[in-house]
Amino acid sequence: MLFREAKSTELDAVLHTHKRAFGQDDEAILVDSLLRDPSAQPFLSVVAESEGELAGHALFTSLTLVGSQTPTSCSILAPLAVLPKYQRSGVGRGLIEFGCKLLAERNIDFVFVLGDPQYYTRCGFTPAVAYGLHAPYAIEPEDAWMVRPLRQQVLGNVHGTVRCAQALAAEQYWRE
Repeated sequence: MLFREAKSTELDAVLHTHKRAFGQDDEAILVDSLLRDPSAQPFLSVVAESEGELAGHALFTSLTLVGSQTPTSCSILAPLAVLPKYQRSGVGRGLIEFGCKLLAERNIDFVFVLGDPQYYTRCGFTPAVAYGLHAPYAIEPEDAWMVRPLRQQVLGNVHGTVRCAQALAAEQYWRE
């Protein structure tokens, strides 16, 4: 499996990957909107490729941490898609690890995600609210809102509420 940054010429293949992974258009529409949204910049779009086929895609977009006394660089992972035939084979985790590595190299402090705690805690995420890091809306269950620090000694030293890109700001995206 090859993990790499997505090429701008692969947009149709990326959107098709989301449609196939989720069996609907909603996530593909969100990805397309985020990639066109200036408030999501800078973003990181990464793919997993197997024998010329896109096996998965992860999109990390910029966030602002409101209320923090310390300047903090943040991204959110949303959405993550893996084709059904590659699910449960480490592709999703590989996309997360590759994306977090690149983001750390770009001096990003935190990556946030809203998702299944059983899955994402195995990928280095931890519930965020316990550290004073809040989503724009109340999350149920609360532990589905998670954070992964990419630098030493930032978790627990920074507090605030995230403000995401306009394309991701609708409350419908914040329901687990």
